[in-house]
Amino acid sequence: MIGLMKGWLPAAILVMLSAMSVPQVDEPVVGQGSEWNIKIVDFVGERGGLSSLALDSRNYPHMSYTDSPNRDIKYAKWTGSEWSIDIIDSVTGCAGHSSLALDSTDYPHLAYYDDFHGAMKYATRDGGTWINESIDTTYRIKGGESLVLDESNYPRMSYNVNYEPPDPDASALRFASWNGSDWKFENIDYVPLFMGGTSLSLDSNYYPHIAYTIHGGDMDLRYAKWNGSAWNIEVVDYAGNVGAFPSLAIDGNDYAHIAYRDYSHGDLKYARWDGGKWNIEKVDYVGDVGWFASLALDSDDDPHIAYYDSTKLDLKYAEWTASGWSIETVDSEGWVGEGSSLALDTDDKPHISYFDGTNANLKYATKAELAPPSRTISLDIDPNTLNLKSRGRWITADLSAENASVHDIDVSSILLQDALAPERWDYQDDVLMLKFNRQELIAVLEVGESVEIKLSGKWKDGTDFEAYDYIRVIDPGRWIEFPWISRRNVYVPSQLGNTESPATSSS
Repeated sequence: MIGLMKGWLPAAILVMLSAMSVPQVDEPVVGQGSEWNIKIVDFVGERGGLSSLALDSRNYPHMSYTDSPNRDIKYAKWTGSEWSIDIIDSVTGCAGHSSLALDSTDYPHLAYYDDFHGAMKYATRDGGTWINESIDTTYRIKGGESLVLDESNYPRMSYNVNYEPPDPDASALRFASWNGSDWKFENIDYVPLFMGGTSLSLDSNYYPHIAYTIHGGDMDLRYAKWNGSAWNIEVVDYAGNVGAFPSLAIDGNDYAHIAYRDYSHGDLKYARWDGGKWNIEKVDYVGDVGWFASLALDSDDDPHIAYYDSTKLDLKYAEWTASGWSIETVDSEGWVGEGSSLALDTDDKPHISYFDGTNANLKYATKAELAPPSRTISLDIDPNTLNLKSRGRWITADLSAENASVHDIDVSSILLQDALAPERWDYQDDVLMLKFNRQELIAVLEVGESVEIKLSGKWKDGTDFEAYDYIRVIDPGRWIEFPWISRRNVYVPSQLGNTESPATSSS
């Protein structure tokens, strides 16, 4: 590592520039992908569809994107049989890129720029309602936002701003974090012209790392990381105009990997920190490639990159194998591949969202099976023994799901014993808790040691389900009147059978 002051830098920030070499390699071999399953998600209009993709605990895709004609920010998720689509923000002026992350309960969180109000915004969903807030209106925001969640599901965000004082032409890399009650903001780096995109990731200590593009004359790729007390900033690549569309991932050693575009040569490049230096190589350099690079690391920390080839107008995919980089064309049907976003599932299978410019569609490609796994529902009735003489108010039914989320159940469709709708319901972790009127259930039950309780309903995609549990139902007896006995009220166990008085019974 050698120190270097390059371009305009504030005196308080030391930028370290790494010695680097880019080895010449043989021309990459590109094959046409035959294992890709491709679906149309939404019609988003001309030049729209800049997307951000995330996978939930079932490996189902969720994505945020732009609806260009309506200038809306939208959200789509795969339910197992269809795409469910929401409009997150329809205020005129919401356009461009958004960044999506899912929390530990698979709820979505988004960062996006509202250029009509000049605000960086943050949105999340509370039940079925989207909650939007403007978190930063201090500067003329330029965007390039990237969102991640920490161990408490609190948002962390990087983006660039136009920094007014002291230089009206200066720009800043900005980091925002939520502590549970307030947003905290800090500017990390400054340049005289403008910042490009940013890519944020957290390491094993939940410390932030940011890859970003600056334009202080030439375009450079920079990297900032928090060490627990201060930000360290490095120039990763400065050979010509480089660093566009940076995509950052952190491996198991907390080392950074960055995919990005070399504008000067039209190449897709990849930089990897090995603990002592940056190793930089060309991944694909045939034609004008590397647009919208999106990087993910697999379970062995090997890199996978989705990107757009503007020469062939194709979506392409590169992965590192034991023999080197393997490159294939994912989709070549027209002008496809802009705004690509890549995620790997738990089996290291790739999933990519991207824009189809020929048909103005948002599309999704994967090597995973599109058929949903079998969804099952488990039912637990409380109490396990029900006394027909009890005067309690509720019967509780707890629902849990396998290969599905109970949040995807249409609660309004649920019936117990094909007759009773829940009067109250709530979620606790991954359990849907339902309250049914006890007396109404008692009215439709028979006495028995193993009485079947049936619960039926629908998933939000319209698919029916049924779940069963068995409980003990007892009738310990009842009070009856014997008029010839002075105390009148006598308790008779129900198993004695005939309870008529001798005066009226047949002999």
